[in-house]
Amino acid sequence: MARAWLQWGLSYTKGQPYGLKTYFEGPALDAVSNAVNDAAAQGLTIEQTDTAHHLQLHFYSANGAIVSFTDHDALVAQVIRDSSGTIMFAGETRADYDVVMFLQDGDWHVRHWVRSAAADAPPAPVRTRPGFVTRAGTRLMLDGQPFQVYGIDYYPRVTPWDRFWINYDPAEIDRDLTTIRALGLNTVRTFIPFEQFGGAKPDPAMLDHLQDFLDRVDANGMKALPTLFDFRTDYRPLLWPESDRHLEGMLTRFRDHRAILAWDMKNEPNNDYGSNGAEVVDAWLAHTARLAHQYDTNHLVTIGWLNPSAASNLANEVDFISYHFFSPADELPAGYAALRAAVPDKPILMSEFGLPTWNSWFFPHGHTEAEQASYYADILRTMRATDSVGTAVWTLHDFSYVPKQVTAGQPWRIGPELQLGVLRADGTHKPAAALLAPGASLDVPAVPGWMRWVKPFWLTIYGLALGLPTLAWRWWRARRRRRKPAPITAEPALDSTLLHRSPALEMPSAAPPLPEPAASPAMLATKPPVLVAARGRKRNRRGKRNRRR
Repeated sequence: MARAWLQWGLSYTKGQPYGLKTYFEGPALDAVSNAVNDAAAQGLTIEQTDTAHHLQLHFYSANGAIVSFTDHDALVAQVIRDSSGTIMFAGETRADYDVVMFLQDGDWHVRHWVRSAAADAPPAPVRTRPGFVTRAGTRLMLDGQPFQVYGIDYYPRVTPWDRFWINYDPAEIDRDLTTIRALGLNTVRTFIPFEQFGGAKPDPAMLDHLQDFLDRVDANGMKALPTLFDFRTDYRPLLWPESDRHLEGMLTRFRDHRAILAWDMKNEPNNDYGSNGAEVVDAWLAHTARLAHQYDTNHLVTIGWLNPSAASNLANEVDFISYHFFSPADELPAGYAALRAAVPDKPILMSEFGLPTWNSWFFPHGHTEAEQASYYADILRTMRATDSVGTAVWTLHDFSYVPKQVTAGQPWRIGPELQLGVLRADGTHKPAAALLAPGASLDVPAVPGWMRWVKPFWLTIYGLALGLPTLAWRWWRARRRRRKPAPITAEPALDSTLLHRSPALEMPSAAPPLPEPAASPAMLATKPPVLVAARGRKRNRRGKRNRRR
């Protein structure tokens, strides 16, 4: 039966009946073949995957060749696109199927296949157990008392993101949890990478690491908010069964652990709208949230949206709303008010906010530790004035590593991600760390506006503004000097008297001239060397002039 469903889905993908005769026959074969051909004729592209079945047997023949049953509450995920690629439908259909199968030549074939409406699914039971967080209206409750989240998003300093769980160090976890508790916080949000934890078959070693982490959180009197499916960005229906099995393995293992405040289904899923389509992402989220409630009735479920404007999506599928905020602080009051108006009846948690203290000499928009503290004070002051159930700051540490998946390798994104902690790389506290505890004073002096103009980036701009004209002028002067021709000096005319005079016979002007010796026949026959040289130069000059002509 499962193979028949898969073959039907493959036929939709190929746009023609493909291998259907191996698993269908008679009326059922005609029905599924016509469905595939009709979709192709209309120019539709259909992705289809079945995700759940509940079989009720009615008849099984004595010879083992005929079986009849009903497939109750069969869930089928579909994404339908028109010829232009526009998504027309993304979601799940739920129905019952009455099925008759025949065994022929060693293979089972579906002969009859009749679809009918499924009965309404019963709501998941809600349990109230000591030590577990529940929801009452717009409040979170713990053992009958309102529970306010004072949280932090957490990775170890040396092994953040994808290096955390594969280098799990219990001693470092203990040190950091002690620090977090000393800051006055009661909740730790962390992240579970889908592939590292084994995908469809969760890795027992990784599950043991998470078990140890939750035990240590509980020992420190805090709650954890694990965020699932980290770094998984492909939402095609064909892959939904993999995520279902991962979810089942995770939630059934930890559904009785009281350290868990709630399960966060996905971190900032609206970041994946562009590559998958918003309809497809939202369909997977709705499916996964419903499934989580079935696998674990003890813990709440939420989704960590990128911003408040997206956080009202799928509000009916989660127990409380969770969003992130990294925009200017003066935009928060309006953003929160709009979210509360859209979702008036559920708790709202800000599960990430932050401001980096990275200042670059070459990229703008850097911030100082004083600006970080001022920003946190503004955010927390605003949130205290609302009915929010709390906040979680990103993050505990400054880091020395950030994976390429987070920043796409862009240096103007790498720098800020490395310095968003409330602790510096050496473990000392930034001023913002003192603002996180319940009732902490938020009386932080505002940073003067002129301070932004003396940050490293602007000092670079000033240096370039002053230095480049000077360098350009010096370069221009040097180039001009190199190109300027040497002055031409006139060649002195030869004195005709010197042509017949030997330089050795020249006398100072003050001495009386000596009488000129009589010319001998040998002297008259010899031409003076100076005259030869001079005449040679004249011939050379005439020759050059003649060549130029």
